[in-house]
Amino acid sequence: MKNLNRRQFISLLSGGAIAVAATPFASCTDIFASAKRPNILFCISDDHNWRHAGIYGSKMVKTPAFDRVARHGVLFNNTFVSATMCCPSRGSVLTGQAFYRLEDGAMNHYTLKKKFQVYPDILEAAGYFVGYTGKGWGPGNWRAAGRTRNPAGTEYNKLRCTSPTKGISDRDYAANCEDFLNQRPAEKPFCFWFGSFEPHRSFEKGSGLRAGKKLEHAELPPYLPDTEAIRTDMLDYALEIEWFDTHVGRMLKTLEKTDELDNTIVVVTGDNGMPFPRAKATCYDDGTREPLAICWRRKVKGGRVVDDFISFTDFAPTFLEAAGLKPAPGTTGKSFLNVLLSKKSGQIDPARDHAISGREKHTPRDPSYPMRSIRTKKYLYIRNDKHDHSEIGPAGKPPRYIGADGRSTKVFMVENRDANPQYKRLFELAFGYRPAEELYDVQKDPYQMHNLAVDTNYSVVKKELAERLQRQLVRTNDPRALGKGDIFDSYTLPKRRTKN
Repeated sequence: MKNLNRRQFISLLSGGAIAVAATPFASCTDIFASAKRPNILFCISDDHNWRHAGIYGSKMVKTPAFDRVARHGVLFNNTFVSATMCCPSRGSVLTGQAFYRLEDGAMNHYTLKKKFQVYPDILEAAGYFVGYTGKGWGPGNWRAAGRTRNPAGTEYNKLRCTSPTKGISDRDYAANCEDFLNQRPAEKPFCFWFGSFEPHRSFEKGSGLRAGKKLEHAELPPYLPDTEAIRTDMLDYALEIEWFDTHVGRMLKTLEKTDELDNTIVVVTGDNGMPFPRAKATCYDDGTREPLAICWRRKVKGGRVVDDFISFTDFAPTFLEAAGLKPAPGTTGKSFLNVLLSKKSGQIDPARDHAISGREKHTPRDPSYPMRSIRTKKYLYIRNDKHDHSEIGPAGKPPRYIGADGRSTKVFMVENRDANPQYKRLFELAFGYRPAEELYDVQKDPYQMHNLAVDTNYSVVKKELAERLQRQLVRTNDPRALGKGDIFDSYTLPKRRTKN
């Protein structure tokens, strides 16, 4: 399967075959016998909804590799990004800092300054062999920040799939990982970042149906119109997730062959919500909540499901602690190694009872649309600092990043917004003006469609969450919480751009 291309992948699926062998992990006679530093394989998809993995109950996607890691490790139910967009989300992973602390790195296409230390550099200085394939930190200009390489590590993107087609990356991620491992000095532990470009748009229209998926398989949230076009779009997205999962599976098999799997911390997640209206680039769950499965056979008891809240800022300090190192200065995240090493399921650390997320402008050409949110087990509170702005552009169309290119879900909602009252309501929920405050009971309203912020019965809850959010933002020096939010609009793009 080294050179599996998209057409072969679709052919396998349509024939009923699974592209990843779901074999058990290799056994280990004494998982606690060695003090050897662990390897780290971090696998992150691009625009992946937390609901869309087989082990979470999805019937639309087949994710045998993700499910395998979860079964033999830990499945997390409450994992939230710091930022709801690619670049700042990845910046938070790498630095362990809340996105709003990263200056112009809080937005796409800017920089990540050298003063923000990243865990791959720290691990490399401590003797690790470090690299990445696919999408590392980005989209942005790391050279303009004075860096000599992508913050995710040294690039391994030499090997490519044969006959790539639209929508699927032509990089053979798994082969590049194998190339990286072949070049690793035998005495060094490794840290490898696999950043899939999937399921980011654009998709190959109708690819999901051609792969054997059925329209009735599409799992549509109630905030999207239920039409054939949108179901087809959702199935195309699902196929892209399966392509990502295929490469995760191949990497696991490579680690098995080299007897490295037991001592490798394998992490599989996504960088933000799915690329559909009212998901990506919003603070609703479908924009901030991510799938997460982690295994480490030598140390971590498998078969567990954990409810603790994990933030993307927590990855860096966790990896560093596992390697016997201290977190970098400025880290706002907290290691959850104690949660991993616990033998329990459910809620393990009582302090992990919430997550903070947010966003600034998505791209330099987009209007500023800052949000901050706090999510607890029962509630989601969102503060829209420029609530008098709409997601609608001057031509009456939403910004390009919301949804897709071509005749996709976004375009359907724009063109059919006046077709009937239901479409009009869904259009307004996705693209219209938002109030200054939003409050949702996520247990009763899992898709966050009924705002309780104006309901006097929830005044106390709203006030408590708003104050708790503000305290944490002030404590961690969020410019916007300190009345200095205009700084995000003052940043200018670097002159040179690097393609990621």
